[in-house]
Amino acid sequence: MKFYLPIILSLLFSSCATLKTDTAQLYDVYNKLSQEVKNGEIVLNRNKYFTANYLKEVNPNDKNSLLLLKLSNYIYKDVSHYQALKNNTGCLSINAIDENKEPLSLHLEYNKINDVWLVNYVFLNFIENRSAYTKEAICPRDVEKSILDKMQ
Repeated sequence: MKFYLPIILSLLFSSCATLKTDTAQLYDVYNKLSQEVKNGEIVLNRNKYFTANYLKEVNPNDKNSLLLLKLSNYIYKDVSHYQALKNNTGCLSINAIDENKEPLSLHLEYNKINDVWLVNYVFLNFIENRSAYTKEAICPRDVEKSILDKMQ
């Protein structure tokens, strides 16, 4: 038993320190948001999908500002997606193509508030080719920081 206890404790602590992968939860929420966009209901139902912090940046009377709610309009077809969860925060990365068949990656940060996953931060990355697609969930602030670091 002495041999197994350190291994069990090691696995337990290492799993607490990393993001837990879950197969469908955030992507399902994203798909519901996309359906609201297609139905033209996203402005009316924005509080069901976005945090108050995110919505501070959105002016419902400004057409350009409303693009922040209509993220799925950039995506013509999903290619793959990855998500990671840690406590009440989750990140979803969606590899896709736009209507011109150009590759892009959409990265969303979700916060779980009152048992509901809400978008809190977004980064849309137009990439050069499909080989640049992400192969794991990457939080949008990390993608943004990485790109800014490369520019300096």
